[in-house]
Amino acid sequence: MKRAVFALSLSASAMAAAPAFSPADTAAIYKAAGLVMKGKAIVDCAVADPAWPRSRFDIEAIDLSGDGKPEAVLSEGNIACYGRDETAFTILARNPDGSWRKLAQNTGGIMPLKTRHNGWLDIEYGGPGLQKQPVMRFDGKVYR
Repeated sequence: MKRAVFALSLSASAMAAAPAFSPADTAAIYKAAGLVMKGKAIVDCAVADPAWPRSRFDIEAIDLSGDGKPEAVLSEGNIACYGRDETAFTILARNPDGSWRKLAQNTGGIMPLKTRHNGWLDIEYGGPGLQKQPVMRFDGKVYR
């Protein structure tokens, strides 16, 4: 049975019951993901061509590590930049000092699985047209 992976398809059990990220955390998440803020606007993938549509961004809180604290999944949606996948994602975790670090980045959407490596949920990712969705596993530092 082929399973579709969408922009951010998270199971209810994987989603953190935490409140939305604060404005300071949101800005820090964008920065750690490698995005640049100009005023209140994000410099997105469409910067390559001003005629392209602007990207849509979404940040979801999800406890991937099972420690009760949310990690962040930042998705950027833009068909002009990412083709038929239409989206890219970055997975980030909070450091002990409160800053954020990037754990993974790729195109397509994600779906956390029930299996774990090093205590963290495995993640299936990809987009339309893939016969088999690749799976990332946490190696103790990042997802590979």
